[in-house]
Amino acid sequence: MIFTIDPLHSLVEFTVQHLKISVVKGRFSDMHGIIDLDTQQPERTTIQAQVKADSIYTGSTQRDAHLRSADFLDVIKNPYMLFDSTRVRLVDQNHCLVDGNFSMHGVTRPITFQVTYTGTNRDPLTEAWRIGLAGVTTIDRRDFGMVFNRRLIDGIAAIGNETRIEIHLEAIQTS
Repeated sequence: MIFTIDPLHSLVEFTVQHLKISVVKGRFSDMHGIIDLDTQQPERTTIQAQVKADSIYTGSTQRDAHLRSADFLDVIKNPYMLFDSTRVRLVDQNHCLVDGNFSMHGVTRPITFQVTYTGTNRDPLTEAWRIGLAGVTTIDRRDFGMVFNRRLIDGIAAIGNETRIEIHLEAIQTS
């Protein structure tokens, strides 16, 4: 069964440490993709997703502009972040590990999402089936060529390198 990610009911968020005392959270509002779900053999399921990099929002216009620059996402050269699954490993009925290739800032690396199946329901307006998934992973932004940072006088980095990515998605069956 083919499901198309519904960008109006899906969310990509990230969290990164700030000054080693707090966090900055952000989100991307433009996400699209396809889930080819095999209900008989879920490990054969594939996921392809893309996130428009310039759709970043952290609540600060100045910070968002800096994150779009070549210091971070470099959205002019790299307009999309891409994920293409390579393997699904079942943990139990509602949890799996999804391995795949993640491309960001011109670099592609393998990552693994811990994914939770959050349910299936029929859309009351269209009668189409919808599925929900939530996924989480942690990356080191330096692995993707994002090495910009400022050190404070006492050597503390202004921005953490470890970045937590959380995805909540709803997808609608198209075939």
